[in-house]
Amino acid sequence: MAASQVDQKRALNKLKHDLEPFRTAIVGAYGVITWEKQYYAGVVFGAISVLYLVLWYLDLSLITLLSLLGLISILLNYVFPTVSRLLFGGVNWDGDQEAKFEDVCGQVCAVKGSLVVWYEYLFKERKSTVFVIVISLGLLAIAWIGAIINNLLLMYLATLLIVMWPGLQNKDVFKAVTQTASKIINEKIQCGKRKLQ
Repeated sequence: MAASQVDQKRALNKLKHDLEPFRTAIVGAYGVITWEKQYYAGVVFGAISVLYLVLWYLDLSLITLLSLLGLISILLNYVFPTVSRLLFGGVNWDGDQEAKFEDVCGQVCAVKGSLVVWYEYLFKERKSTVFVIVISLGLLAIAWIGAIINNLLLMYLATLLIVMWPGLQNKDVFKAVTQTASKIINEKIQCGKRKLQ
């Protein structure tokens, strides 16, 4: 094995060890966001909508929101492993659940590796002037959109997209949409060709 593969395997094993107390919650959440059951898409959409509705109603300042999120994450990190052992201690952990847990850990490691590669590309390497101009224009466009559209709405839409993405991919929604679009485009092209003849 190459050195990078050994490092990746070591990182995966470390991540699995670190997430061991949360594995039942991770496998359950994985099933929900990949829409193992048909109604999970509605559950995810409803939960995110209620969460953002509460945030909108409370209208917290950024400092207060970050402090509360930090507090909740610290409390969950402290309490959840103990509660999970009490609630799920008797549940048999089978090979299917272990495979899902390893799959999630592998995906997290892959995302982490991609983020490191992008970070090194964006901030460590020397860039051309065209690259800097294009990125600057893109960031200015995003800043302009953020200035004219409510930030909470933008975060709501971004959160929905990020959380619904695995389910959309798992159910091949994108493949169905692209197949339908290509079918319509091909029909229009064929119709246009017939009109020209």
